[in-house]
Amino acid sequence: MKTFILQSIVSIPMPTIWIGILYFFIRSNYWKKFFIYLGFIFLFFPSLPIVSTSIHNFFLSDNYKVSKQDKKPAYVLVPGAGATNDGQFPTLKSIQRAEYGKKLAKEFSIPIIFSGGLDVFLLPKFIKLEKFSYFIEDSSENTFDMAKKLKKIIKVSDGPLLLATEPIHHKRTILTLKKQNFDVLIPDNYISDKKTNYSVIPSVGSINSFNDIIYETLAILWYFFSGKI
Repeated sequence: MKTFILQSIVSIPMPTIWIGILYFFIRSNYWKKFFIYLGFIFLFFPSLPIVSTSIHNFFLSDNYKVSKQDKKPAYVLVPGAGATNDGQFPTLKSIQRAEYGKKLAKEFSIPIIFSGGLDVFLLPKFIKLEKFSYFIEDSSENTFDMAKKLKKIIKVSDGPLLLATEPIHHKRTILTLKKQNFDVLIPDNYISDKKTNYSVIPSVGSINSFNDIIYETLAILWYFFSGKI
């Protein structure tokens, strides 16, 4: 039951949640009605795939694609996405990134760097990597932390880092790594094979994508004003 409630909350657009919270602090009936209508608007439009897809395009960093750069990557960087609560398994997102990182490492014949927490120890075994084909950075708690602590295990002069993460996460990761003087590349084919969706039929997946966009936007703004990018 708790899991169902949590999933339901996650599948509500963030602006609608914020408006719902503000609603209880407003005394005027006029403004209460206004916020109800506004809440429905922010509930409806983010549910349209065409909306989240169109906004998502602003986060793409195609200029960093390997095919557009005359550089060979030195490492594949796989940012961690956590492990299950019991610490026994990596999350699905962690596994997807690791599998994609393994594919890229084989394509370019370069080692992988797993960065994050507990999942960095689970992933090499989970995707069956040879012992000396990867490095581990296990103390970072966020993207900025990762960028700083990578300098403890590799040199900036080694060459570009090839990212194995979702496109929505590219821009913030690239800006953060470049702030630490790392050169960065992204694959020609993104981690997800999902087709671009410009449908006008509401979907829960679109709302989740919209929430990811809100999260990344706020994170980039925070990183910018705190001097991390």
